[in-house]
Amino acid sequence: MKKIFFYSFLFLLFASGSCIKNKLVTWNGVLAEIDLTVWNANGPGVTYPFVTRVPAANRALTSSCPDSTLRRFAGTIQVRVNLVGGHSSKDETVGYTVFTSPVTTVAFPATIAANAGLGCPTAQTPSAAAATLNVLDAVAGTHYAALSGTITIPKDSSFGYINIQILNPGPTASQARFLGIQLNDNGSLKQSFNYGQVGLFIDQR
Repeated sequence: MKKIFFYSFLFLLFASGSCIKNKLVTWNGVLAEIDLTVWNANGPGVTYPFVTRVPAANRALTSSCPDSTLRRFAGTIQVRVNLVGGHSSKDETVGYTVFTSPVTTVAFPATIAANAGLGCPTAQTPSAAAATLNVLDAVAGTHYAALSGTITIPKDSSFGYINIQILNPGPTASQARFLGIQLNDNGSLKQSFNYGQVGLFIDQR
């Protein structure tokens, strides 16, 4: 009698379990992420990339052409910010701030040489060898033009840009300056916590 009751209980248990429907979980939110952080590997000991080359969008940076090293001669560079989710019918804003370097030195690559690969007809000048550089934080107004702290992703668009004007204060031997970009929730879009930071190193040689 006990066995009959036990097996009847098991049958009811499995039968009732087989009737449970698994609902698919869907996410309908919208976030902002840094494109460089999505495509490039994290730096040593941190959860975001260390970038030593002029930023590109929608791909990983390469150690050869066409990605020149990031130097005080770079002019204006762009860090793309992606909208994750459906397009908006209105302009959206993304807030960001700068943060300081977590390291005191960085392994900086050599400048691109002429004919180093496809798309490199000319060399970076003046040239610079690969070296371990001492790192200090970049100063607004000296190493880069002051940033607004907010960008706009236009309506019906998938991305906007943080435009960074790199300034040239003159050469400093064996030194790089660090500029960290951190998205925050001060705009209409919230940040992606996994892809919301990037660290830029600017060669000052």
